[in-house]
Amino acid sequence: MVKHILNIEKEQMDRRATRKRVESVLEAVRMYRAMGCLRRENGAVSNRNELFKVAEQGAIYPMSSEENLLGECGEVEQAISRLDEQEQEIIRERYLKKDKTFDFLLFHELNLSERTYHRIKARAIEKLAYMLRLEVKVQ
Repeated sequence: MVKHILNIEKEQMDRRATRKRVESVLEAVRMYRAMGCLRRENGAVSNRNELFKVAEQGAIYPMSSEENLLGECGEVEQAISRLDEQEQEIIRERYLKKDKTFDFLLFHELNLSERTYHRIKARAIEKLAYMLRLEVKVQ
């Protein structure tokens, strides 16, 4: 196990593709947080009201995938909680808030230089990619 962790730095990772995968998962979590309770409420109402049966069948995600989304949110939250405080703050503010904050506003708000901010953010995304098994290796 330790050898595998030490070999991570030796392996070539496609940073751009990895970042895009992590960002897409974070966006899905943000969207689920914003609309998940509404989806659950509609699912509960549809059990009582036959009119919602049609909407339920035409939904993008079937109700069984609701558990998958909830599990994914839990995994992402657990991974974020293992990041350093500054990394957690950047990820939560940049990707998980209802109203996302732009990078140029966030690094001023956190009193960081632009370069330091981007370095911390990149490190946080790499850690999340590793913890969530989202890293993309160079062929």
